[in-house]
Amino acid sequence: MTRRILALMAVVALLGSAAPLMAHHSFSATYTGEKVEIEGVVKEFVWRNPHSFLRMDVADKDGTLKTWALEWGSISQLSQSKMTRTTLKVGDKIVVTGEQGRDPSSLRLLIQSVRRPSDGWTWNGRVD
Repeated sequence: MTRRILALMAVVALLGSAAPLMAHHSFSATYTGEKVEIEGVVKEFVWRNPHSFLRMDVADKDGTLKTWALEWGSISQLSQSKMTRTTLKVGDKIVVTGEQGRDPSSLRLLIQSVRRPSDGWTWNGRVD
């Protein structure tokens, strides 16, 4: 009987510790699904898991620079499309299409495509 109780406690402990590993935020809770295209300059490229990020300076209609936070895929997702941590560099001028954040004042975007006009490099895809 003691072995069964210990085994049951071990199973409960393992299942309880695995729950945080399965947690993931919902993109539909964070982004509208509405496509937006922005053009600007790479300020920072953060190559990491579970999501990579770009920070990008974008001029608004009156010419004021605003910094956007762009969410991207994991290292493994981006690597599958031949991306590396040095594919995009600070100062690169790029055009990005993606889903706008639910709060338009937060200047967030979930990346769907990136184009660098200077050399024609492009990335298209959907991250999960």
